[in-house]
Amino acid sequence: MKMLPTTTETFFKRAVNVAEHYGFRNIDDLRAEATKRGTSVLELERQKSAGRHFEQHILKAVLEKCNETVELKKKQPLMFYTPSLVNHPSKPSVRISTMSLNAVGTSDPLAEIVLLKSATSILEELGVKRLRVAVNSIGDKDSSARFIREITAQLRARAADLNAAQAALLRSDTGRLISELYTERNEITHDLPSPLEFLTTPSRRHFKEVLELLEHTGISFELDDRLYADHQAYSHTLSEIREEDPDADDGLGETLARGGRYDELTRPYVRGSVPSTGIVIAARTKDQRSKVGRPRRRKPNACLVHIGREARIQSIAIVETFRREKIPIEQCLHYERFSEQMAYAEAQKTKYIIIMGQREARDGVVLLRNAEDRSQKTVRISELPSVFRGLAVR
Repeated sequence: MKMLPTTTETFFKRAVNVAEHYGFRNIDDLRAEATKRGTSVLELERQKSAGRHFEQHILKAVLEKCNETVELKKKQPLMFYTPSLVNHPSKPSVRISTMSLNAVGTSDPLAEIVLLKSATSILEELGVKRLRVAVNSIGDKDSSARFIREITAQLRARAADLNAAQAALLRSDTGRLISELYTERNEITHDLPSPLEFLTTPSRRHFKEVLELLEHTGISFELDDRLYADHQAYSHTLSEIREEDPDADDGLGETLARGGRYDELTRPYVRGSVPSTGIVIAARTKDQRSKVGRPRRRKPNACLVHIGREARIQSIAIVETFRREKIPIEQCLHYERFSEQMAYAEAQKTKYIIIMGQREARDGVVLLRNAEDRSQKTVRISELPSVFRGLAVR
């Protein structure tokens, strides 16, 4: 587990600042609102320890008592973050700072892009500059079933290449063995097929859209067809963020974040399953204090809304630009309908509403509307930061 040159409090303050800028809300705030409504939204189970795959344990924890709420019934996703301190898997005396970002209630591939963009921005804020994002897909249930069936047959044919513990797992829990072999990049997997070879047509379509969105949003990534996770917990897109290390054999250092689509993990908490995706950032910090810092956020002057998918994709770049310029902004990345976005924007009571439609997205401009008198003007996207810096000093 990488040691970051920062304190626990700083870790959480920086991570929370980025998460809230991207529209993620603190899980405790959601719970408080749910209590007022008399509806249970999401209960946080206090995590006492983490296993080999820390992200799966954290994600299970935040899904405790996840019910089909009013928001989920309306098909409006919940985007939330959960900061927590857990014990190191093999060294209980060592504490790990973790930050999970989640989008529950949506199967939209764009949710996975927002998670990756937010996670990479958090790590950059924590001082990690050389990041490598790897993605892969294990597809839906049918894809995994085909993959497991083929790999099982090949492993049985090569049983002599397995050690005693692996051979025992082959007999008792083939799925776990496959997960361990691929996660540990065991040499035997070099000659085994990739999960990508067994994707169904719908799964290929979903992953293709994820890759296209990654290219459009400027996230530097590589396809890692050996990236794998337990099919009983995960499906479709998997992701991993590692720091580049020129001294390592593969040029990569320790894993800093890992996640994926975890619809199957929601089954114990709801009827059927809820489409969900998440990513967990984990690292050691200079101290082991239990305090979770949370910054005081300045009230945003504007809310960004979009019309159409192209505008929605470009909105991510605008949000990131405002973050880098340290200009607070509200945004509606988790909403698709314009009416829902406008209702949200009005509820935030921001002075301005930034509107980008399909034509504006193509022309590189936005409409800047004054929420008080409804007047509006066209502003080039490149000029937005300077416009709002000027508004801040008035």
